[in-house]
Parts: sequence; structure tokens; C-alpha cells
Amino acid sequence: MFKYIFTGKTYPERVNFSVGLELPFILKHLNFGLKSETSIKFKNSVITVELWSNVDHSKNANCNLETLKNIVEENVRLVVDAYCFVKSYSYDIEITRVLCTDLRIDYTFGVRGEWNITKDEQITNTEFTKILKLFDRPERVFLKDVFADFRRSIKYPGMTACFCFRAMETTRRFYFEDQTNTDKDKRRRDGWQKLRNEFNLKESDFTEIQKFALPNRHGDYPVISYQERERIMNFTRGIIERLIYKLDTTN
Repeated sequence: MFKYIFTGKTYPERVNFSVGLELPFILKHLNFGLKSETSIKFKNSVITVELWSNVDHSKNANCNLETLKNIVEENVRLVVDAYCFVKSYSYDIEITRVLCTDLRIDYTFGVRGEWNITKDEQITNTEFTKILKLFDRPERVFLKDVFADFRRSIKYPGMTACFCFRAMETTRRFYFEDQTNTDKDKRRRDGWQKLRNEFNLKESDFTEIQKFALPNRHGDYPVISYQERERIMNFTRGIIERLIYKLDTTN
């Protein structure tokens, strides 16, 4: 058995968050072949998670370190969310590092959602400036929710598809729907069709994101790998980027 030690922090940092007990549980995700004895400690805003597994997750394609981190982080956040409910607080958490002495793993997690997105400073500044200029027109304020939901899709791994789908729904509602149509169902269906036509997409292109997003919205949480998350974020990014281009070139 290999002992993985995940560490992280609770936020905001000005709060000295501690829980006066060690919380043991079994971390189980059978789709990933994962069933591990695990414990969580919170002391002085530092999170320590010990996880025992007979799998080398640095070499496991099915549940790699990024996927495992997301699963661990979801369970840690569950504990903190329960505490926040009791006290009516708004703390948050982040797992930042994993160690495994036996496997010589010492890995620091980044804050990037899609590891296949790499842009130099010049491209970043150009795209960033283009986006900010879009807000010169008040009717485009809906974009703030699109970008907020995309950020949430990165921050909350289990809800990636749900937040990506919501970003697209916001785009559909405010840009592609005929607001004068009082038949809400027809207006929504027509809006989706206009969105697909605009970006040359088919209904089947949305299969993977719907596989996860629709259950999320109804209280079900199918396990999602890092690779699936990346594809869903890439797909959503593509739609948002094409919308940005369209708005940027429209007077």
C-alpha cells in the first residue's frame, strides 16, 4: 500500500480554521478502481489528507494524480461546506500538493483548468484587452456570468460540466433567443438551434457535456476524469471564443 499525503489551505487566510477531530472515511470511486482508507485534518487553516492506495496514480491513466486530487478536493470541500452551513460561513478550500515517499512523488498542483491551453504574455494581453472592450456596450453585460461560470467550472471539478453548460445557456438566452417570443419552450429550442447554426455544431456535439451536466443539475454526480473535464472545458471555450470574435467584429 502506498501512502499519499495531500496538503492544502482553507480560505480566507485571515480565518484560523481548525476542526478538533480527525475525520476518517473510505474514499470510493469504483469507476476509477479507487477504494481507499482516508483521513482529513484541519489545523490552523492547513488541510492534511492521508490516503492509502495500492495503485501508483502517477502512472495510472484511469485515475491520474490530477483526477485523484479533484476527488480528494471534493470530499474535503464537502466537510467544510457542512461546517459552513452550521455556522453560516463562506469558507473555501484548495488542495495544492501531494507527496508519496514510496513512489518518490512530490507534485504541486497548478491553478490551470485546461493543461492543453498555453498562451504567451502577448497573446494573453491581446485576448484579455479584446474581452474587456466588449463591456463598453451594456447589452453585453451577460458575458460577466459566462466568464464567472467558466471560472467556477475550473474551481469545482465535480461540477465542471454543469457550470460549462450554464455558461452556454446564458449565451443562448441573452444572445440567441428572441425575447419577444412568449412561448418559453419554443424560444429556448429556437435559441439552441440558432446557437448550433451559428457555430456549425450538431446536437451530438453536446453529448459528453450533457452526460455530466444534466445529472449534476438534478442531484446526481457521475464521476468525471481530468481528461473528460478538459474536453468539456475546451468545447465550451471554443463556443465562447467564437462568440467573442463575433461580438468583436459586430458594430
